Amino acid sequence: MFTFFGLRDLQRFGELQSDLAGLADFSAAYLRCQLLLIKALQEKLWNVAAPLYVKQNALALAAARQIMEETYKMEFMYSNVEHRQVVIIHHMRLQAKALQLIVTVRTTRGAEPLGICEKFLQEVDCFQRCFISELPHMQGSFVDKLLDLMPRLVTSKPSEVVKILRVTLRQSNFLRLPLPEKIHRATATIIEPTGESDNPLRFTSGLVVALDVDATLEHVQDPHSTVKVQIMYPDGQSQVIHPKPADFRNPGPGRHRLITQVYLSHTAWTEPCQIELRLLLAYSSDRTKASVGLSRSTWGDSPDLLPPSEGSIEGTLLFGKPVKVYIMPKPARR
Repeated sequence: MFTFFGLRDLQRFGELQSDLAGLADFSAAYLRCQLLLIKALQEKLWNVAAPLYVKQNALALAAARQIMEETYKMEFMYSNVEHRQVVIIHHMRLQAKALQLIVTVRTTRGAEPLGICEKFLQEVDCFQRCFISELPHMQGSFVDKLLDLMPRLVTSKPSEVVKILRVTLRQSNFLRLPLPEKIHRATATIIEPTGESDNPLRFTSGLVVALDVDATLEHVQDPHSTVKVQIMYPDGQSQVIHPKPADFRNPGPGRHRLITQVYLSHTAWTEPCQIELRLLLAYSSDRTKASVGLSRSTWGDSPDLLPPSEGSIEGTLLFGKPVKVYIMPKPARR
């Protein structure tokens, strides 16, 4: 209940104090992760009969996926995130992966669970080596308890590993997230197209039509290489466009303007429909290490020291509200 009211208060605080909105959002995201983890680990959800596993597993997997998404947003959508915060974020992500492992092993048969457990234990070991200087500040945490249990974990069967992980997750201390003095969340606002026009964009089916895009970007680091435009088509297909460096303007500190054109074409269109225009923020683990100033010695002398799933992590995050555009293809003349 306290966490729920804390979340609500942080959201309200961010609305009232725009200059502290980034700090409030960042804190709220971390609290959401902790609340999701607490709910997923409730004893009443796990002490159920086998026929009810499906529902319980679905809830736990959904919580783990949402925690993962939140941690990627915390790590890559905010500026001025420091090394200490990155460590706590990675620790939360490690707990989400442990939750995923618990569900996967419970629902998988054969030799696969053994490989999944081995991979997870490698990640725990790599976390220790990558963030060894921070471990004294993480006493009683999930990873601190796991490191003490490693000799037992490496010799245990997957079913036993699952029991240990579930107990350890429930008994671990909640790590306090230290907050930097100033933190900003990357945001995007699509000015054009507005998505409010009733006039459809007309074009001949099979040919190309240009769509003007105008957007403002706030607190986006290196937008030339991180900002992408995505078009979602009615049939579920998507197209990702990389704007040219010349498409970005810099009107002031922390602000950018994206003015570009995207070209649409789809031979299968015959009826009027809507497409969705999105702005994506691309991320990679290499960019994070550079942005928080992690030295070579911090991550070890070899790339092999990087956590296996973190060494080459790349993806995109939706930021800003998508806009729908009404299009009307005309059949080509024969």
